[in-house]
Amino acid sequence: MALAAASGSADGWSFFGLGHAFVANMTGNTVLLGIAVFHPTGDAIHQLIALGGYVFGTAAGAWLNRRLPSGAVWARSVSWTLLLEALLLIAADAGWVMGGHRPGEAHGGILLACVAVTIGLQSGSMVQLGIPGVVTTYITGTWTTLTSGLTLLISRQPRIVRNKTRFEERFELQAGILAAYFASAVLTGWAFHYEPAVVGGFSAATVLGVGIYGLARG
Repeated sequence: MALAAASGSADGWSFFGLGHAFVANMTGNTVLLGIAVFHPTGDAIHQLIALGGYVFGTAAGAWLNRRLPSGAVWARSVSWTLLLEALLLIAADAGWVMGGHRPGEAHGGILLACVAVTIGLQSGSMVQLGIPGVVTTYITGTWTTLTSGLTLLISRQPRIVRNKTRFEERFELQAGILAAYFASAVLTGWAFHYEPAVVGGFSAATVLGVGIYGLARG
């Protein structure tokens, strides 16, 4: 839930402050790029930057966690990767503050790429854990599994038993992730209006806390 909150805040930050591109919602970026083929806009470059940064970060996250033990619920390599993500977010936040919360074209592009890489790192790491039905960045997947699971539960439709099916039954966790993502986006919107200096700090502080907690738990 904490990582989902960090993603929601980062998406709000990037869309409103770094060029109207998403760093977690690659579906939105892909659609905007497709539309730009016949309706060119000056923002297309930002979607390309976000996509490129996300892909690079995801590859790096998967590589850093390529040797997770079988059946691991969590791993130290995931925590270290999250600490790396937090350091990059702190650097991006520092650049945001130094730019007076209104970065220029080049400055904003660098910040956007950095934040996209961090969310990619998180995505690549969490995918390696293989928790069905729980996604902390591309929230459409969580919406889909929660809705379909609740529909089958209400209709009393027998479910096919597969490995790790119990993870898919965690409706409360899925709902919590969606709520955390939405609440963090609301909080980020508030910060843009009243305290723009702290916008980037939400994601950085949250991921840093998760990484430290993960290492402390071993």
